[in-house]
Amino acid sequence: MAFRHALSTSCATAALACAGPAGLAVAQENSFRFELAPYAAYRVGGQFEEEDGGAEFELEESNAQGIILNIRARSNTQWELLYSRQNTQIDTQSLFGNGPSLDLDVEYFHFGGTYLFDGDDIRPFLALTVGLSRFDPQPQEFGVESYLSASIGGGLQFMATRRLGVRVEARAFTTFVESDSDVLCASTGQINLCAIRVDGTTLTQLEARAGLVFRF
Repeated sequence: MAFRHALSTSCATAALACAGPAGLAVAQENSFRFELAPYAAYRVGGQFEEEDGGAEFELEESNAQGIILNIRARSNTQWELLYSRQNTQIDTQSLFGNGPSLDLDVEYFHFGGTYLFDGDDIRPFLALTVGLSRFDPQPQEFGVESYLSASIGGGLQFMATRRLGVRVEARAFTTFVESDSDVLCASTGQINLCAIRVDGTTLTQLEARAGLVFRF
């Protein structure tokens, strides 16, 4: 009896010792509700096609920046709020002889979800979002344009400590533009024109990004 009791005690102690780190890791993971990830990125692609097929107006590739807020839903899923901004230019030389380009801010305001695959300190993830894309040209005489858009992305998240990590990701944004519509229009007392009458229905940009992850 004494031997059996000792054996049972030893087995229980060993099981607790094995389960301890896993249980602690789960408890630590569950202790966080939010993740905030400011990031820097480089964005390429995106063009408007003129209705008559005579010209394509491409957005210049450039740096971008943004921030992501993830809200924990379950152990492997999170809600995601995303804001991303790019300062770029669009070539309009074929329309305006006095200048080859128009300054343009491209912004995305998105909501969606993130799925994290199983892992310890390094976890692959997949993200899907929908929302609005906003095109804000300069000079101010040109009006702001907003469209429905969606994104899909994937990458890796590295947690260096319980509260601090690194997130690297590639993401594609697709903006749904109504065909045969006018974009980048200016209307003042002296100017009344639109830069482009669009033929295509989508505008796609690709973004590579890296940033820090703060858990709280």
